[in-house]
Amino acid sequence: MARWWTGVAACGAALVLCGCGAEDAAVDQAAAGFDAALGAGDLSRACELLAPATRATLEFQQSQPCAQSLQNAKLDAGALLQVDVWGGQAQARTDSDTWFLTRTAQGWRIAAAGCVPHGDDAPYLCKVSGP
Repeated sequence: MARWWTGVAACGAALVLCGCGAEDAAVDQAAAGFDAALGAGDLSRACELLAPATRATLEFQQSQPCAQSLQNAKLDAGALLQVDVWGGQAQARTDSDTWFLTRTAQGWRIAAAGCVPHGDDAPYLCKVSGP
């Protein structure tokens, strides 16, 4: 598992301070699209929704095309519960997973998925993440 965002705890505090919410429809749409692709088993579409750096890292680490690498990661689709946005970053929680999103030139994309908290002040550990 890869470590993701050493400042996740600080980001959580920033979410509260900035007053940002899940109102950004583009973030909601990206998260819902990724969830729908996973739920339908459309891993090619799920790969299209990964941030470019995340996709490149996944394919390099697994030495396989993205869709096969995602299949190996065994990510679960689930009901989208909450999306929090702060600047160009976001966190989406489902009933089975946590994803981090980033704003790219192509729009909002999944930067990390299959993430679980790793202690109170430690970064999340993610099955899929970029550099």
